[in-house]
Amino acid sequence: MPSGTSVGEVILRNSVWTSIGASVLLASGLSLAACADKGSSSPLGATSGGSSLETKTQRDSIGAKKLARQPGGSFAGAVVADEPTAALAARAVLERGGNAADAATALYFALSVTYPAAAGLGGGGICLAREGGKPEVTSIAFLPGAAAAGGSVAVPANVRGIALMQAKFGTAAWATLVSPAERLAATGYQVSRASAAQLADQSAKIGSAGDMARVFGRNGTAFQEGDIVTQPDLAHVLGLVRARGVSGFYNGEVAHKLVDQSATLGGALTASDLQSYRPVVAPASMQDTGNLSLRLAATDSAAGAYANALWLKQQDGGDTADVNYGSTSFVTVDGWGGAVACALTMNGAFGIGHVADGTGIVYAATPASPIAAKASTYLVPMMVVRDKASDGLYAAAAAAGTPKGAKAIVAAVSAALTGVEGAAEQALASSGADARSPANAIICDEGLPRGTCSLNVSPRGAGVGFGATAR
Repeated sequence: MPSGTSVGEVILRNSVWTSIGASVLLASGLSLAACADKGSSSPLGATSGGSSLETKTQRDSIGAKKLARQPGGSFAGAVVADEPTAALAARAVLERGGNAADAATALYFALSVTYPAAAGLGGGGICLAREGGKPEVTSIAFLPGAAAAGGSVAVPANVRGIALMQAKFGTAAWATLVSPAERLAATGYQVSRASAAQLADQSAKIGSAGDMARVFGRNGTAFQEGDIVTQPDLAHVLGLVRARGVSGFYNGEVAHKLVDQSATLGGALTASDLQSYRPVVAPASMQDTGNLSLRLAATDSAAGAYANALWLKQQDGGDTADVNYGSTSFVTVDGWGGAVACALTMNGAFGIGHVADGTGIVYAATPASPIAAKASTYLVPMMVVRDKASDGLYAAAAAAGTPKGAKAIVAAVSAALTGVEGAAEQALASSGADARSPANAIICDEGLPRGTCSLNVSPRGAGVGFGATAR
C-alpha cells in the first residue's frame, strides 16, 4: 500500500490501524452504545415475495461459531461513509462481533437520523452483500417506488430493503442495530460538518415549508454545524421498527400517517403500496477482469444497467449537471472478508421537501419525475472478489448522486485492478467526487481477510473512514 495517503484515509498494516487526516480525528461528543449481539434474530416481518425469508441463522448453523473466532488478530472490520456519527455506530457493531451486514444496518438507521437529505426512511437504494468465505455476491435493489395511483410521493423502500439484507446476511439481533439510531433521535445528536453542508445546501427548501422548518431548523434557519438536535417523532418511529421490524413501519400507525399526509402533499400513497412493496434480490452481475471478478448491481434495474454500461465504456457517464440528487454511499467490511456496499437516494435532496406530521419522515420524490429518475439511476455499488475463501474480497466501493461519483468509483476500482501501488487512492483523490456525488471505497490489495486495506472517502466531501478493533 502507499506510504503517503490522502486525507480521510485509514490504513491497516499488520492489523494495526493508524488514522491520518483531520477528517478522521473527529470527536462526536456522543456516547454510542455498542450494539451487536451474538444472540441472532431476524427482523420481524422481513419477507420476500409470498414466501418466508430464509435468514442467515436458518441457512448457516455455524454463524455463532464464526463470531467467536478472532479474525486476523485484532482486526474486526472497517467502514467508510459520508457522515461520521453514523460511521461510529457501524464501528461499534463491528467491535462487538457483528459482521458487515450488521454494521451496514446500524449505519443506515443512524444515517436516517443524521443525514436525512440523502438517507431518510422515505427513500431507497441498492446494496451488494457478500458473506465472508463465500464467493457469491448478492444484489438487493430497493429503489423508491412509484405509487400505483401516481402522485408526487415515492413508496418508502429503505426499511424493507435494509431489513431483508440483514436477515439474509447478518448475525446480530435486529433490535440492537436499530436502537442506536433511536437513541440519537431521542436524546439528541450534534450536527456534523457533513450534515450541516446538506442543510445549508437546502436552506431554501427548509425555510419554505413549515413542516421542514420545525424538524430541521430553528427560528426559520436551518440547523448548523455543532447544533444539538432531537427528533422525538422519528425516535418513536424507530422504536416501532426496533420492536416490530418492518411491520412497525409498513403497517399500523406509521403507515396510516404516511398515507394520510401523502394525500395532502400531492401524493397518492396507499396502504396497499406500502404492504406490497418488495425488494428485488438477484445474483450480482459479473464482469471478468482476469483473475478477479467485478460484481455490480443486477442489470434488471436502471442503476445496474447504467453501472455495467459505464464499466464497459458503452457510455461516458451521462448528465454533467451539478445537481443535488439527495444521494449517499457507504461500505462496511468485516474481519472474515464479508462486505456490504450501498448507494441510497431520496430522489432529490430531502425528497419532495415535506415531512409526514408526527413521524419525522421526509417523503422521497416519485421516480416518475425526471430528476428522480436520474437519481435512482446513478447508484453504483461495486465489489471485486476472487472466488475462493482464503483471500476473497479485494475491493468494495459505492458511488451515488451524479455521474461524477459514478465515474470516480469506476476509475478507482479500475486503477486498483492494475495492481499499481496507490493507484486507486490517487484516482479517487483526483476525481470529481464530492458531497453531492459521493464515492467511497475500501481497497484491499492482497484480499481480505488477510492483507492490508486502505479506506477512501470522497475527497471534497466531509465523510470519514474508521477501522474497528476486536474487543
